[in-house]
Amino acid sequence: MVPVPVKVLAARFLDVLWPRRCFGCRRRLSGDGPFLHLCPRCVGDLDFSFTPSCPRCGGRPHRDRAGSSCSNCRHGQFFFRSCRSLFEHSGLGRRMIHEIKYRQGNFLLPDLGRLSGILFSDMAGGILVPVPLHWRRRWKRGFNQSEWICQALAREHDCSVRRLLWRRRHGRSQVGLSCADRRRNVEGAFALAPRFLWKNVAKDAPIYLVDDVLTTGATVNECAKVLLQAGFSNVHARTLARG
Repeated sequence: MVPVPVKVLAARFLDVLWPRRCFGCRRRLSGDGPFLHLCPRCVGDLDFSFTPSCPRCGGRPHRDRAGSSCSNCRHGQFFFRSCRSLFEHSGLGRRMIHEIKYRQGNFLLPDLGRLSGILFSDMAGGILVPVPLHWRRRWKRGFNQSEWICQALAREHDCSVRRLLWRRRHGRSQVGLSCADRRRNVEGAFALAPRFLWKNVAKDAPIYLVDDVLTTGATVNECAKVLLQAGFSNVHARTLARG
């Protein structure tokens, strides 16, 4: 008979004392499920980004009479090589983002890390770079959710996390701004971190900018621009949700 690992026995014992419930539907979770705070039904209800998206900018492709290219890419300048999101910013996915961002819901991060294996398997061994917050916003919030997400993804995909960027200008929140206003709002807002933080990073290493939500891509694009100007040639973007 194969002995049951101590960690599994401890988890089952704790589930008896303090039963876990699904974040989505509040049903009681069994101790043997693959997720800590999500039931299989709610995982199935997540709107994963399997629907067609442009592999370059991550947006929904808009075809025109001239061909099948993404008009968003043709009319904009993107400095990252690719951009992908895990799920749509709606329903349960939106609730999870809000729980992390506004209620310090870091208990959801292990499950999000595991979910990322569905679409982010190409990140294995890469360098994750969180989109930085200005120190005022970080001080007010107490954390940077992009750093939390980086840590969860790093554990799942065997990546390293490097803070290669810092935010030098505060700026307005991007919420509610038009596409053009979003670009202007983040223009010049980011800068390369001090050299000792990136001097051992190869300029052709796969770098993945990580943020919570992709709307127009203005923020991650501005970050990619700074890295590209510094000589990093293999920059990509990954977000949890696509708005």
